[in-house]
Amino acid sequence: MKLHLALLVAAGCCAGTALAQGTPPAAEPETATPQGPASVRPDERRAEKPFTVELFGRPVALGLSYETSAERRRNFDLDATRQRDRDVFDHELKLDARLRASDSLSLFVQAVGLADRRKFKRDGSVLTTQSWERGQTWLLAERLGGQPLSLQIGRVALIERRSWWWDDDLDALRLLYTPGDWRVETGLAREVAKVSSAARGIDPALKGLTRWFGNASLRWAPRHAVEAFWLLANDGSGAPAPGSLFASGSEDKTDGRLRWLGARVGGEVHFTSDHRWTYRVDAALLRGRESRTAFSTTPEGLLSAGSTSSRRVRGNAFDLGTQWVLPGAARPTFSLGLANGSGGERNATTDNNFRQTGLQENKGRIAGVKRVRYYGALLDPELSNLRIVSAGFGLRFLENSSAELLWHRYRQRQASTTLAGSRLSQDPAGLSRDIGREIDLFFAMREWRHVELTLTVSRFRPGAAFAADRRDAAHSVELGAALNF
Repeated sequence: MKLHLALLVAAGCCAGTALAQGTPPAAEPETATPQGPASVRPDERRAEKPFTVELFGRPVALGLSYETSAERRRNFDLDATRQRDRDVFDHELKLDARLRASDSLSLFVQAVGLADRRKFKRDGSVLTTQSWERGQTWLLAERLGGQPLSLQIGRVALIERRSWWWDDDLDALRLLYTPGDWRVETGLAREVAKVSSAARGIDPALKGLTRWFGNASLRWAPRHAVEAFWLLANDGSGAPAPGSLFASGSEDKTDGRLRWLGARVGGEVHFTSDHRWTYRVDAALLRGRESRTAFSTTPEGLLSAGSTSSRRVRGNAFDLGTQWVLPGAARPTFSLGLANGSGGERNATTDNNFRQTGLQENKGRIAGVKRVRYYGALLDPELSNLRIVSAGFGLRFLENSSAELLWHRYRQRQASTTLAGSRLSQDPAGLSRDIGREIDLFFAMREWRHVELTLTVSRFRPGAAFAADRRDAAHSVELGAALNF
């Protein structure tokens, strides 16, 4: 059966039971400390009583989820005179099974189906891609030696609540120690096989890359926590010899040994008037050395490796956020944020551009019931050589639905022709630091336990950083739905 047919069948199976379910309980506070290894994202849902079968006398819980989105992208090249709009339809199907082999031993396997369809308004052409991926597949041993110690091995979910540091699945070995109000998680990760059926092999950028990751947290008071994060990434694949030939997409342009160290402090204060104030501070330092290889295209269409240069990397970043929540069922919430990632070069041997870990998602809850891209749904940049000022207002309605309005202003630390992570198809001209402004409107409805609906409307107004004939506004409208069973 073709993948897109499988996705539609799965959606129908989910919908038949999901619409009959009740309203889910409220989410736990953002400051709560997880007591076990993460296996789902903070706003993903699992059935409280999943469909279960027996295997060798032991229960096997089966899960199925389907997500779809339809997005219209208008003027992402910032030039209204050219017709380059497109409609993008994404589908994701997850099938999983969890075997409880004993009271302290679990096995989890997951398969992920993806389908993407892009229709180009310019000529009506359609590009369709389909693939299967190996999802989380791990063995978990808990309470080792009678202690609050767990060992997990396989393809595991590396998740933290704001996904500022990481939100990805990795082939890894992880240890977790959770004695009371503090928690330590650490492990080693290295890709051992290709992830997608559409890939030729392991991603060239990940070959030979070993990561040591860690997170320690302490709840020093109710609703208040402090955390430490670290990530050491050592790419041992080595630079290619000059003149080596590669097919497009198989080259590895960078190698390095990078270290990220950082901390987070956050909490929530309740007043007798039922007002609430939340605060959060993230900070990170980046140190290391990186090698870059230049490639040129041969007449045959291959890529030829050129010379390799090496530079020290020195970067830093911070992300500050605060919210004021008014009393009442609607929970009106005002929010402010300031994020800054260093940029620029001191000399030819030093790169001061901060870059995030490459595992980040930059999604979190602000005022609503669903995580949002807090650096902008349309631009969605990486925090590198960039300062972002944000303000927002949100409220709840019905039992478990929300509306949020967010505004962002972007300014580079140093004018550059690169805007890391941007979803735009147009680069800045490098003559001004003013990237522009974005406004996003989010709606999320989660009134049923296994069904959720989302709507995102975004507008980005480019600033003087872009060429004078590339300053027309970009727009995006995205409708999403998720079914979980």
